[in-house]
This record gives sequence, C-alpha cells and structure tokens, in this order.
Amino acid sequence: MKKFLLAGLALAAWNAGLAQTAGGAARTTASKSGSASQSTAPKSVSAAQGMVVRWSGNCKRCSLEDRSWDPVNGTCYFPIDMEKKPGTYTISRRTTGGKLESAKLTVSEQPCKYEDFDNFPKKEYVNVSAPNQARHQREMAVVSPLLNFKKDERPAVFDLPVGKPADPLPKGEGNFGSCRSFNGQPRDRHTGMDYPVTAGKSVMSVGNGRVIVAANHFFSGNTVFIDHGNGLISEYMHLKDLAVKDNQTVTKGQKIGTVGSTGRTTGPHLHLGVRWHGARVNPGYLLMDPSDMPAVQ
Repeated sequence: MKKFLLAGLALAAWNAGLAQTAGGAARTTASKSGSASQSTAPKSVSAAQGMVVRWSGNCKRCSLEDRSWDPVNGTCYFPIDMEKKPGTYTISRRTTGGKLESAKLTVSEQPCKYEDFDNFPKKEYVNVSAPNQARHQREMAVVSPLLNFKKDERPAVFDLPVGKPADPLPKGEGNFGSCRSFNGQPRDRHTGMDYPVTAGKSVMSVGNGRVIVAANHFFSGNTVFIDHGNGLISEYMHLKDLAVKDNQTVTKGQKIGTVGSTGRTTGPHLHLGVRWHGARVNPGYLLMDPSDMPAVQ
C-alpha cells in the first residue's frame, strides 16, 4: 500500500512539473509573440499643414506618393504643403543598406488665420489695372516653373537649421498661410512669414546657394529667390534694394538686400518664404533644431 502511495505522489509531482514547464513555454511563446508584434508595429507620424517631419537614420532615398528625393545628411525630411488635403499618406525611405521601409503620415488641417486690410493705402494693389495684371502674369510665367518640384534637383548645399535672415531676428507675426482680404476683397493666401524687422536692416541668405531670381515684381516688390539644392528655395520679398543678381552664388549669412516696403505692403518688414520639393512650408520649421520636428516613431 505504501508503494502505491509513493508512486501516486511521484506521478502527481511529475504532472505538476510538466504543467509548470508547459506554462513556462506558453509564457515564453507569448512573450516572443508580443516582442514580434511590437517590432512589426507600423511606424507613424502626425503633423499639420505647413509643417516638416523627419525620419532619421541611414537614409538613401525618401518618397511621398509619386515623388522622391535624396536625404539631407542621412535624414529624410517630408515637407507638407500648407494646403495639402488632410488625411493619411504613405511615406517611404530606402536605407543605405538597401532596406525599404514605410510609415504612415497623418496630416491635420491648420486653421486659417484671417486678416483684412481695411483702407489699404496703395489702391493700385486693390483694384489692379489690366496692364499690371498682365505684368504679374508675365512675372509668374518666369517664377512658377522655378518653384515646382523637379526630379533632377541639385544636391543640398545647406544644413539644418538654416541661418537667420536678419540679426537679430524678432519673433514672426504668426501669419504664415493666413487668408487675406484687402478692403473687403479676398486675395491669395500668404505663403511666407512676416518678421517686424526695421527698414534698412540687412537681409541675409539663410544658406549657401544660387540666386535664381533677383528682380522687382508687381506684388512682391524687390524680390530674391535662392536655390539651396535638394529642392529647397528661400524667398525674400518687399526689399528696399537688391545686393545680388540672377545666377550669383551666395553663402550663408551673405547680405542680399535691405528691409523695405516695396510692392503690396502696409509698411517695412521682412517677408521670408520657403518652398521645399514644391511644398509651401512655414519657414520657422527650418530655423528650429531638427530634433524638435515631428519624427517618425
């Protein structure tokens, strides 16, 4: 009887050990499954219209929809146009090791700030004459092709953050992308940021590059556009005078003109605009440390 009792106890202990081993195996499998699930979780990033997001680490090529471009110092940057339709988009990157990775970019709407300039003093910019309308069309026929996305973009000759266009640079007026009207008449949205810099102060290039436009235009007054490579173009408008000319090579911090109020303005200020891969973005994002940009996680 004692032998049967000992045998029964041994069998029970063996079964308990087997159950414990099976439970441990199940937990280990679940743990591995959970780790695999976490490692394959889709990457994503969220940002508003007019912002720039980044995807850092050994990038060789970056793409958004049907467009692709080179990274800047190994990081993919994805500029979001100020009027890009809100929704979810797929962004991709090819690593230096040849791996193709994708992530979800969720774009939210950036509410439009409304500005109405009542009793605008320069009446010729409110009720624009036929000759001035024709002049504006001629100017845009030259400028627009230079600002659009190009598949053969030159290599980047700039670093982020870019340099300040004035020293000191006061806080911007927060009017990037604002919806404007003059004497109650709706006009195009504001594509840059205005900075309250004093008239006559030097305006400087935010980076190395080549001047692609240096001219007097009807609406923007004395205007300079600089190509910094990698599809990045900086815009400076309403200048008092110009210190550069077309096709001139400039360096970061070089004077390109002085602050003025030429064109459609209410007074002296610095207008800074940015186009990156054809997208109109808030220039403030290029003036900040890239680590502060929304990043793919």
